[in-house]
Amino acid sequence: MRKQTHEEEANMADIDPRVDKNHILMPDDSIYRIQRDRYQKVRGVPSMLSISCASCNEHLLVYQKDGPGPLKRCYLDRIAWRSSEIEGSPDFTHNPLTCPSCQSHIGTPMNYKTENRPALRMNKSNFQKKVYSPRPKAK
Repeated sequence: MRKQTHEEEANMADIDPRVDKNHILMPDDSIYRIQRDRYQKVRGVPSMLSISCASCNEHLLVYQKDGPGPLKRCYLDRIAWRSSEIEGSPDFTHNPLTCPSCQSHIGTPMNYKTENRPALRMNKSNFQKKVYSPRPKAK
């Protein structure tokens, strides 16, 4: 795991003084504490992903992904932030994830049996992901 340079630490302080290597600033100015549990220890270094609709670019989720590889499913306990415009069950246990703007089907609720964890099976052609970076504070 790469250590942060002094310049990167200073940039984090520019974003918000409450943010450090264990906390991330979300789009609604809330603070998300990065989860460190057995799943993260097995899979490796976490990364925060911004997930948006592939059709209309509507920002839908911020997700903590552990380890490398494609995003096949989003575990519900790893969703750090979700757009307030997303309708339905707040934990996606009954309703699929659909884009509020264009109604594109992004994910289907499922229970990942190997780990017995609720998740969303992601439809890879209907979403795009990029590394999430918090916006800087207004000066």
